[in-house]
Amino acid sequence: MILTVEDDGPGIPEGDLARMLEPFTRGDPSRNRGTGGAGLGLTLARAIAEQHGGSLTLTNRTAPDGGVAGLTASLTLPLT
Repeated sequence: MILTVEDDGPGIPEGDLARMLEPFTRGDPSRNRGTGGAGLGLTLARAIAEQHGGSLTLTNRTAPDGGVAGLTASLTLPLT
């Protein structure tokens, strides 16, 4: 089973995609802890997926003009 969530935002620089799954990593440096999260959501989602034999991946979507059209988060879990 694959659950996919897409947004229309600016995406994440390619070199930072893997880092976004690490603990305490936040994508928006302008946010402070009072207005944003702790940077654990994606880490926890990935850990839970892996504990159930699945995975979590982040990829940028490509716009027709070759730019970034947003981000896709894909949660893959085995069917049991």
